[in-house]
Amino acid sequence: MTEDDLSAVIEIEQKSFSSPWSRRTFHEGLSAKYPHAHFLVCKHQDNSIAYINFVLVGEDCHITNLAVALDFRRLGVAKYMLAKSLDQIKYLGGRKVFLEVRMSNIVAQRLYRQFGFRINSIRKKYYSDNDEDAYVLWLEDIRKIRLEYVNEKLQG
Repeated sequence: MTEDDLSAVIEIEQKSFSSPWSRRTFHEGLSAKYPHAHFLVCKHQDNSIAYINFVLVGEDCHITNLAVALDFRRLGVAKYMLAKSLDQIKYLGGRKVFLEVRMSNIVAQRLYRQFGFRINSIRKKYYSDNDEDAYVLWLEDIRKIRLEYVNEKLQG
């Protein structure tokens, strides 16, 4: 992701989350000030349609955000982005990966389970917009999963 992607990413963020990150948060994350932060964007016909970001410190990685533009949901884009990011995390030396997901977000939970994520704990009242709890999902060893993914719907 570059600064040029921010407008599209902010739009996706605002349409995806009830408590969206600010432009400043993304801008700071992209800066050299945060060398452990990584942002990936997926493009279709030169338009940003999805993004994911994670923080990698040593072997531990926290996936902080994953979102797909409304028109591109249910086409495998999130699965593709997760696979690509896990591949990048593995390449960078990551081993343990965790994330939080709303307890009500069954679709996201299914996606993460496909990659081997399992519930580790619950963060009570994690989401400030409605005090919803979050599952903390862990992938104990990224080196033990196979990361191959191609979605025919996205090609062409």
